[in-house]
Amino acid sequence: MRQEKIALLQEELAGLQLAASHLEYSVGRCRDLIGQDDLPPEQLERLESLTSRFARLADLLIQRSFRLIDEIELEGGGTLLDRIYRAEKRGWADASDLIKIRELRNLIAHEYASEKMGEIYAAVDALSPALLAVVPKVVDYGSNTSRFSRIAK
Repeated sequence: MRQEKIALLQEELAGLQLAASHLEYSVGRCRDLIGQDDLPPEQLERLESLTSRFARLADLLIQRSFRLIDEIELEGGGTLLDRIYRAEKRGWADASDLIKIRELRNLIAHEYASEKMGEIYAAVDALSPALLAVVPKVVDYGSNTSRFSRIAK
């Protein structure tokens, strides 16, 4: 069972890296659009893609990768905040940044008022570097499967 979770983690980490590269691409394509008003539909579509990719990467990281690593290390259970604080303890990111990322992800998922979208785009632009910086640390940590062999089976 544990070996299966470790194999699943390797798949998740590959997906995490791919999602991070997609977000990096969108950040680059949208940098000049942030803060502009009355954008044409094709540019709005780029911004929508940016927010979607941000939310997806945040979910993959916090909901799937953090949780799976916790389960493998027998730290499973607890709340979302517990996972975030364990990530901070492992040195992956500041808990306050991860909380902001999660809150923004929730706002993206539930915001339908177009007048708020400019603020959301600006927040995604501001928090994307912090989100992207966590990915290589988690990939490094999770790729070192020998660390998991020390844990009782």
